Amino acid sequence: MKNTQKLLLLITLSFPMVSSADCEKWIDYLLEKYHSSRESDKAVCKIWPADESKTIVVLPFPHEIEGTIYYDLDVLLVDTQSGELIAHNWEADAFYSDAIELTDFEIDTARYQLNNESRAFGVRTNFEHHSYSVSFSEQLINLYVQQNEKLNRVVNKLVLKNSSGEWNDCDGEYNSRNAVLLLGKNTTNNYKDLIVSYNEQKEIIKKNSERECVKEITNSTKRKYTLYYNGVEYPLPEPVY
Repeated sequence: MKNTQKLLLLITLSFPMVSSADCEKWIDYLLEKYHSSRESDKAVCKIWPADESKTIVVLPFPHEIEGTIYYDLDVLLVDTQSGELIAHNWEADAFYSDAIELTDFEIDTARYQLNNESRAFGVRTNFEHHSYSVSFSEQLINLYVQQNEKLNRVVNKLVLKNSSGEWNDCDGEYNSRNAVLLLGKNTTNNYKDLIVSYNEQKEIIKKNSERECVKEITNSTKRKYTLYYNGVEYPLPEPVY
C-alpha cells in the first residue's frame, strides 16, 4: 500500500512538468503562424487541467517607446493535439516595464467556475524592483472566459500581491499585501460574485538589544471586498481598500 501511495504521489508531482513540456511545441508553431514578423519574450503555456483537450498559451511581444518596454499580449486557447486555434484575446500595450521590471507571466488554472458553463483561467503578471535600500514587487491577475472564438477578459489587472520596503542599514519599514480570489455564493448577471480576501502587514526593521538586525510586525489587518459582474467584466473599485 505504501509503495502504491508513493507511486501515485510521484505521478501527481511529475504530471504538470510533463504537461508543460508537451505544450511548449505550440509556442513556436503559433508564433510562426500568427506572428511571424515579431519576436516574443517570456512566453508560457499550460495544458488546462479542467479540459486537457485545450492548452493555454500566453505570447507577450515587447517593443520599446522612449526607453520604456511595452508588451502587446496575445492570450490563446488551442487544441492540445493539433495546436489549432480555438479562441484568443489580443491586447496592444497591455503592460509596460521600466524601473519596475516585468519579470514573467504565470498561467493560473484554479477553479474559477463562474457558472455551470463558464470556467475562467488566469494570467498572472509579476513585477520587481530591487536596489540597495528600496524593494518593490507586485503581482497582477487577469481572468479570461471563452465565448465562441473569443477569450473575454473579465478581470483586468487585479492586484494579488504587493510589497514594498525602504531602509538604511537596520532602520526602515516593509509593507506587504497578499490576496486570494474566491468564488462568492451569490450571482450577478449570471456570473458568480468574486470575493477578494487579503491581508495587509507592516513590519519595521531595527536593531535588537544584541545589535542584531531584526524585523518586527507592527500591524496586520485582514479585509475583503466583492467584485460584481456587469455583463462585460468585473469592474475593480477605485481605489481598492
